[in-house]
Amino acid sequence: LLEITAQLNASNRSLQHLQQERTEMLANLSHDLRAPLTAIRSAVDYLTSGQSLSAQDIEGALTLIDHRTGTLEHLIRDMYELFTLEDPSHAFSFQELDAPAFLEEYFYTALPDSHYAGHLLCLSVSQDLHATLADPGKLIRILDNLLSNAAKYAPAGTKITLSAAPSADLTSLRISVTDEGPGIPPEDLERIFNRTYTVSSARTPGSATGSGLGLAIVKTITERHGGTVSCENAPGAGSIFSVTLPAKFLQS
Repeated sequence: LLEITAQLNASNRSLQHLQQERTEMLANLSHDLRAPLTAIRSAVDYLTSGQSLSAQDIEGALTLIDHRTGTLEHLIRDMYELFTLEDPSHAFSFQELDAPAFLEEYFYTALPDSHYAGHLLCLSVSQDLHATLADPGKLIRILDNLLSNAAKYAPAGTKITLSAAPSADLTSLRISVTDEGPGIPPEDLERIFNRTYTVSSARTPGSATGSGLGLAIVKTITERHGGTVSCENAPGAGSIFSVTLPAKFLQS
């Protein structure tokens, strides 16, 4: 009876923690949604105020609306994807992938992407990799989020490296994205993948904070693969974001 009671208490504490986490996340998202909506409303009010506006004024207001609408679309898309990924009934399409070929194809497709303009993208993939079991679409989402995250925070002209290598016992595949940005405050390293984490000013000096859903999505996808995520500060400067996936089909 005591053991059952202890298990029930542990389950209740876990549920309370999840509820608190979800409440905090929704509060963060409400704040992030409010800011662009307020800017859009102000721009619309300005355009419909009856004032005599120059073509430049109108263009500026429309540009602001377009930018803020894009912010809303991105945030809503991330919210929907995160909630979908956390639904156990949402099935993944696992396939046996040739890891080097998959990563190389992804890399060369990403090279001309305007998101990475001004950065030097580098690739370092161990040829000891052969195949791994993963959902290709979800793996692309992980890579997109990690690379775009690096490009967002790393100064222009710096290097962003996508690398992959097997563990010594060939039981796992480690994919890493290394940037030369400002790094992460040590006290935040353990929390940065949490869906309630809000990017601090130490990571984005002088800029608006963000909800951090991109990294929460990376964590959720990785855990659905049976893997783990981590972040560490690179020696000197920058950060290393790593995803370690079980590699049941790796061959030497």
